[in-house]
Amino acid sequence: METRKQKYRKILLTLLLLSAAGNLAGCIPKFCDWYTDHIYCLIEGGISRLTAPVPVAVGELLMYLGVLLVLLAVLFLILLLFLRKKPGYRRFCRGYYKTFLMTLICVVFVYTFFWVIPFRGTVLGQGDPGKRTSFTFEEIRALTVYAANGVNAAAEEIEITADGKVDFPTESGIMPKIAAAMQGLSGDFPRLNGYYPPVKTALCSDILERMGIGGYNYIYTMEPTRNKYLTPTYLPILDAHELSHHKGYYKENEANFLSELALSQSDDPFLRFSGFWDMYRYVYDGYLTAQDELLTNMEAEGRLQLPAFRDGMTKEEYIAAAMERYRILVEICGEEPQLSERAGQIMDSAYQIEREVYNEDSHPIDEMPAVQEVIQETADTGWETQGNILQENSYDGVTLLLLQYFDGKLY
Repeated sequence: METRKQKYRKILLTLLLLSAAGNLAGCIPKFCDWYTDHIYCLIEGGISRLTAPVPVAVGELLMYLGVLLVLLAVLFLILLLFLRKKPGYRRFCRGYYKTFLMTLICVVFVYTFFWVIPFRGTVLGQGDPGKRTSFTFEEIRALTVYAANGVNAAAEEIEITADGKVDFPTESGIMPKIAAAMQGLSGDFPRLNGYYPPVKTALCSDILERMGIGGYNYIYTMEPTRNKYLTPTYLPILDAHELSHHKGYYKENEANFLSELALSQSDDPFLRFSGFWDMYRYVYDGYLTAQDELLTNMEAEGRLQLPAFRDGMTKEEYIAAAMERYRILVEICGEEPQLSERAGQIMDSAYQIEREVYNEDSHPIDEMPAVQEVIQETADTGWETQGNILQENSYDGVTLLLLQYFDGKLY
């Protein structure tokens, strides 16, 4: 008969071998796509149904418990230096550290099959479709115009009071609409079908706000979570972004693409405004970059000569040169896609609500400069690490995915 020690070692070894096998299999993108489509979908759907009824994020509570367990492990180790001659305490420590080790191995096991393998799949789970990776300035401009027009059209359907305020929908009111918008893309992206859990509000929102984090997923409990301090215009796109991750699209360009595309096609003007606004802010950066490259190439080839700004110019000469430069740029590139004044009013109202929500809460960290510094350093390290891992699949990689999607539709 196996002893408890033998059973412990067998379970530990099994979990380690399975984790190693999962990480090795994760090196094969086609397997990762198959796994995410057929296995991961069962995991996320099953677990999220269990954790959804709990009003707070179970994953966040487990995170705090994990921190406590680590601190206790350090404390018990220090005490062992003084109590090592007491058999009872040594037995307690032996049991604690065995449990602690098993917990760590379980964390690695779950992390492997709940995140590592889905993350290592191909972009959007579509393999290598051989789509274009280079687009002209005119094509990028067409996409930028499309996004700007989408924002402006949605803004026209949103009512603004005489004092410039907007009656934004409640979080509970938009959640079913976000889920419906995401499911509407399931014909092209099948993972988006099925059950959508609520996006929960993080208890540690004050810290997240200082770290510049809008939301994240607790992969162990399958709970999409958001920062409390969001504008009501950003909340829908953030929720859709985190739900895209929840459905197995863990690369940031994927989540941006799916959330923007889904909300921009919604029947609800608030969701369309949020989706198109997020789309615009990314493709507009691509538009400016493409414009600079176009003009630089034209100047290098001698096909363009813009009026120069010289030292000693009079005010009238400077204005005349600026106007001539603008005229030439418009002639070459067309009018710059602009958002309407009404869209700006809606955003101003949204920012005001965000500030009011933030100011209603107390923020004790404001009085802790050392803690603030640690939070900032942690955030900087985290963002840098994420950028190194994601590379072309980072947030701004959404522009290429949008250009590829609308190829043949807009241009």
